[in-house]
Amino acid sequence: MDKLSLPQEAWNQRASRGLMTFSLASLGFFALFATAGVYISMFLVLLACCLAPRRIVEALPWREPFVGWGLLFLAYVTLRSFIGDGSPASGGRAFNAYHELLVFPVAWAVFRVARRPHVFIIALLAGAVVASLGIWISSLQLLPKSPPFFAWLQLRLDHSIDIRRISLGFGLSICAYLLVEHARMGRIPARAGYALASYLALTVLFASEGRTGQLTLLVLACCAAYRAAPSRWRYPATVGMLVAALLVAACSTGVRTRVVETVSVLSGNPVASRNVVSTQIRIEMFQNAVGVAHDHWLLGTGWASYTEAFRKSALERRPNEPDALGSHSDNPHNEYLLQLGAGGLPALVLFLGWVAWPLWLGKRASRTEQPWTGAAACVALAFAVGAAFNSMLYDFIEAHLYVTLLAWLLVRRIDRA
Repeated sequence: MDKLSLPQEAWNQRASRGLMTFSLASLGFFALFATAGVYISMFLVLLACCLAPRRIVEALPWREPFVGWGLLFLAYVTLRSFIGDGSPASGGRAFNAYHELLVFPVAWAVFRVARRPHVFIIALLAGAVVASLGIWISSLQLLPKSPPFFAWLQLRLDHSIDIRRISLGFGLSICAYLLVEHARMGRIPARAGYALASYLALTVLFASEGRTGQLTLLVLACCAAYRAAPSRWRYPATVGMLVAALLVAACSTGVRTRVVETVSVLSGNPVASRNVVSTQIRIEMFQNAVGVAHDHWLLGTGWASYTEAFRKSALERRPNEPDALGSHSDNPHNEYLLQLGAGGLPALVLFLGWVAWPLWLGKRASRTEQPWTGAAACVALAFAVGAAFNSMLYDFIEAHLYVTLLAWLLVRRIDRA
């Protein structure tokens, strides 16, 4: 057939494809560190979907069971807040707090229909390199003290890195793992992939203060060893990697200091420092959240009423210290306790099912036929571990990074690209 006789792609189709490529690249680059960048990128993704809605619908995202788990969980959160708190506004706020559950099916469909979905992962790794450079500059205080502009820039960078240390540590750990997987599968040159992965891992261990990132890095290092080893050597390789990773981590002054601080707080002999105060607050919030979960485990307090219940638990524990650190919070930095306390047993079960689904897929998948399914399971495991120390789904950056990356990985499981 003559090329001139082929039907031309409509302008909205071309615009949608081009905008998808740009918005996915933007989303990947900003996913680790920029809330505003993620908001703008997601708006552009939705705009691209609106330009060609039929293609999105034809992708049938609701056929992915993970979408069903997420939407059921989101529906319960919204209805529990609306009915339990008696206000449409409270239901809207709860929906917005967990809207990432709705982002997943959109991202999944976009990755299915986009012409160049791989730009997302390329931009994500580029953003990781940029973020890691910022972490080293902040850690080593590399900017000159004069002129005053550089001193101001150093202060701004230090502040930005400090408030993003949890999300950056978690994100860089995942990016290091993805580089190992790409190198192992031959998607990128092996030496370059392993070298860049090592650089990101060392950044998390030696330049970052985020304990969550350091812990998830340890989990993902063991996952990488398990997946790379022959079947009969999987468990010895995992144990060997665990020992090697712990030895490397022990060489980091920052890691040793945080471990000593945590042990000193738990033993009741803390030495005054900013990080010790942070650890004390975390432990106090954990204990208060346990009290809320104990009293409201069946149906929860509702998300709008959680702060009040948390405050009540804190006053019951310390009636003579009404202003104790960690006595006010709507976020106990533990996603499991938050779900049990705010939504009760149904919320916890739905959240656990949502988290466990990729793990179950990875357990059943063949390493050769569906390699990305196993990678998705490892990322889900890192998220599950991180959720014990931070509200990973409640927090904006971590949640958006996780759902979009998991969408990319699960689409790769289908397309095998």
